[in-house]
Amino acid sequence: MLEPEQYRGGLIQLGLHKGAHQDVTLVDHMFRACAILQDMEAKDEICLAGLFHGAYGTEGLHNDNVEAIPDTRRAEVRTIVGPDVEKMIYTFSVMSYMSLGKSFRRVMRPGGTPQLRDRRTGLEIPLDREQFLDILRMKLGDVLAHMPPQAGHTLVDLPTEYAGFWKVAAEYFGPATVSTWNKFTGGELWIDPEQN
Repeated sequence: MLEPEQYRGGLIQLGLHKGAHQDVTLVDHMFRACAILQDMEAKDEICLAGLFHGAYGTEGLHNDNVEAIPDTRRAEVRTIVGPDVEKMIYTFSVMSYMSLGKSFRRVMRPGGTPQLRDRRTGLEIPLDREQFLDILRMKLGDVLAHMPPQAGHTLVDLPTEYAGFWKVAAEYFGPATVSTWNKFTGGELWIDPEQN
């Protein structure tokens, strides 16, 4: 099982401890996303990618105006997490959120394939179905990590704002993910595990 603390030095080496992410540090947010992915029983590679998911920024963090990610930065991350996990992090960073939603709808159809797009270029990011689902699972962990942990928190309540989409995604991934969803959302967003 992945031990996230062993990667804290790598996150610091990359300077990610200096960044703020809404009401917490970026590192705290990424540790929370990783813990949520572990609770969902995601593969270790997805959890590790979740731990580093903000290494290059995201559409939400940088809007649409992101600079090209330098190869030297990618090499640094690759050294810490390995090439396959780094590729997931990079894809997560450059993907268009709109294409994530469209791709999930396509994947839910029999024989459907994703068409994830790079938000900077508009070009399709070549992914097979499983690679896409890994990215979608990462994003669900990220979304749940934005859940306000207490009343009055200033974070945008993303799961509530986009509840329909993310509830379907949680149900698609099965019982462990539904359990995690219920643990972090509850109330009106509760998914009945019996009907799943």
